[in-house]
Amino acid sequence: MSDKYFTIKDSLFDKTEKAMVNFCHNLFLSNAVNQCADQLVKAEEEYNRALLKDDEKLIEQKKLEMQAYQSSLTLTAYMLNEVDEVST
Repeated sequence: MSDKYFTIKDSLFDKTEKAMVNFCHNLFLSNAVNQCADQLVKAEEEYNRALLKDDEKLIEQKKLEMQAYQSSLTLTAYMLNEVDEVST
């Protein structure tokens, strides 16, 4: 909440502002999950192609990429969970 304005706690405007902030956070995190999932699928496809070509260097690179995207998805899921717990 902004310090510039006087807002009565638990008023309609206060509740609306809090809901709007929560919505924006959820929207941002949901977009991050979507982008990460898209990149994970792409990395998995490239990994499978590297397996078929038996390109060891590319296989290792794609494994690392997939691990990074999976870790990012896990972190974002925790963040979404925290936002949900804070807002309820």
